[in-house]
Amino acid sequence: MDQQIKDLIEQLHQFEHTSSKGRKALTRLLIIIQGHPDLYRSSHPNYCEALNRSLEWMCKNILSFEPRPPSVEQSLIRWINGYLKWRVRDLFTPDTLFKHNVHSLDQPITNAEGQSTTLLDGIQDPNAITDIEGWIEESQKNRRLSVGDAVWEYIEQDPENRLKNCYPRNHPECNCQILAMGLLLQQPSQKIREIAREYNISDQTLYSHWKRKCLPLLQTICDQISKDFGV
Repeated sequence: MDQQIKDLIEQLHQFEHTSSKGRKALTRLLIIIQGHPDLYRSSHPNYCEALNRSLEWMCKNILSFEPRPPSVEQSLIRWINGYLKWRVRDLFTPDTLFKHNVHSLDQPITNAEGQSTTLLDGIQDPNAITDIEGWIEESQKNRRLSVGDAVWEYIEQDPENRLKNCYPRNHPECNCQILAMGLLLQQPSQKIREIAREYNISDQTLYSHWKRKCLPLLQTICDQISKDFGV
């Protein structure tokens, strides 16, 4: 994995973030980071917001990252964790957005343009590259024989029922295949809130399941398909 991360960072230095190759490299790097066992975790109910902010920060600053011994992999995780721990600490600070009490993801907030939105909408900002969405979107545009297409096909067919068998407790009908197709493949994509209401599940429960269970599973599938393609 150390060499894989090193190669992806080199690609980011070589290509523009907005280019197809640069976006693909950044997305694959984000997949690795989100599923890394050493990534800092917290039981705070709004941890996902802190993680989202940290990943956005990483995307903006990755070209200034300087690896240190003993490995690029561990150095990168330490670098991200250093920022992430402060963002988690912010969650417990009364002067921040989150206050001392736990806020619902549906709580309305006002953005810079004066428009009303919610924390959940902010987390699901389609302009924020935080998981494999960039990879899937690139596949949508080109539909060429590629790793992205293979991932798309796997999600649609789920030949081993790995996605169908991953679901929130007592809700097998709202499994990871349903979520992946709605959030990643469908155009326009659904929001987690919409799916939660459709299946009578709380937004936070479903969002937590997506981040903690579905995305790591999709990462594993992506890694296996990439290996098959020799990528």
